[in-house]
Amino acid sequence: MRIIAPVALLLANAAAFAAGPGVGDAWRAAQAHDPAYAAAQAQHDAGLAQAAEGRALWLPNVSATGSSGRGDLRSTTQGAWFAAPGFGSTNGVEFRNRIRSGTATRWAITAEQPLFDLGRLADSTARKDAAHSAEARYSDAQQALMIRTARAYFGVLDARAQLEGLQRLRAAAERARAAAQARYEAGDIAATDLREATASADAIDVQELDARAALTLAEAEFGDLTGLDATALAGMPEAATADMPAPEALEAWTQRALASSPQLAIARLALKTAQAEVTRYTLLASPQLSLVAQVANDTLHGDGDYGYAEVNGRNASIGVQATIPLFTGGMRSARRHEARALERAAQAGLDAAELQVRQQVRSSYLALVNAAARVQALQRLRASAASRLAATQLGAEIGDRTTLELLNAQADAMHADADFRHAQAEWLLAGLKLAASAGQLTTAGLDEIDRRLAPAAAAAH
Repeated sequence: MRIIAPVALLLANAAAFAAGPGVGDAWRAAQAHDPAYAAAQAQHDAGLAQAAEGRALWLPNVSATGSSGRGDLRSTTQGAWFAAPGFGSTNGVEFRNRIRSGTATRWAITAEQPLFDLGRLADSTARKDAAHSAEARYSDAQQALMIRTARAYFGVLDARAQLEGLQRLRAAAERARAAAQARYEAGDIAATDLREATASADAIDVQELDARAALTLAEAEFGDLTGLDATALAGMPEAATADMPAPEALEAWTQRALASSPQLAIARLALKTAQAEVTRYTLLASPQLSLVAQVANDTLHGDGDYGYAEVNGRNASIGVQATIPLFTGGMRSARRHEARALERAAQAGLDAAELQVRQQVRSSYLALVNAAARVQALQRLRASAASRLAATQLGAEIGDRTTLELLNAQADAMHADADFRHAQAEWLLAGLKLAASAGQLTTAGLDEIDRRLAPAAAAAH
């Protein structure tokens, strides 16, 4: 079933991938492809088994033993009273028995039910807490993979936007160089304008090489993480600032994080386990009380000094068994001191984790607010750069603007567009990070981002 589930997950999303995978699709693929996440799943399964171990510590233990070997027996009974039908009775009777190198066998069945054992209670608590901690770590691993997937996805979109912008800019620069060459040959411009147009086109060629290499690396990283083809990813929306939702208040997000953060859940469980360890070594925890039942049979038979003999004994018992340590060489007191120190360390770890979560939420919240403001500001800048480019193109056509001014305006428009797309990705990613810092990032959140993305065909255009 562990092999079938990832395959079924991929097949179920095959149709969506054919139309261009979104962030949610990429995350689903990464679950079945990323080895780090596979290790987290295995650790999760191992952790869940400890819950069963914790329950088993308080259930009855039943064991069976058996042995067979060689044994000797010498027994003497003196001064016994003997009576038998037809023999009457007599006092001072002596009985002797001797078996040399006889066959000895033994079997026993023992059942034990713990009744009181604070040490066992500490072990049970630790195992159950370890299972809960495994759940929290798995949730944290899921959200971390979501962030990694989104970052790799947006990394491809960002690199692609940079390359596409440079390609458009290079095409414009080539047209400007050709126009400058024609005007220079016609004697309309000086050689300086021609050289500037040529130098700008050559510089863009170098930038395009770097951008192409960056895109190749980004696509490879995305493919390594998800196993998907990065060439058909959906793109960023053209303009969607009007419906950008305002985030809830910082305090609301902080309270969510304090209640749902996996890191805090792990730290709280560590403190609970440390407190149980302290209880283990208190004086009241010393006694151990169990209900024990046993059935056993011992047999020894063979030849001896008085001929063949056989001794057979069977016993059954049930009762309460108490164990109280009287002297351990200082081990219990040393461990009690160690447990109290570890409890203080766990409390400090919980305080540090709470402080860290508060800082993460604050940082993620401010990053989201700032990213939203940047999207709006860069949308205005992109519109301004486009207007400036249109005016510069008109001026270049009538001779009021130089070729260099036109190329600079085209470069500014390209950078404004690329920065706007990058800011959109940063805004979406900041929202995911804020949800993750509160322990509330889900697949539904990734699917919500996919509804904001442009189709693959539109993005390519």
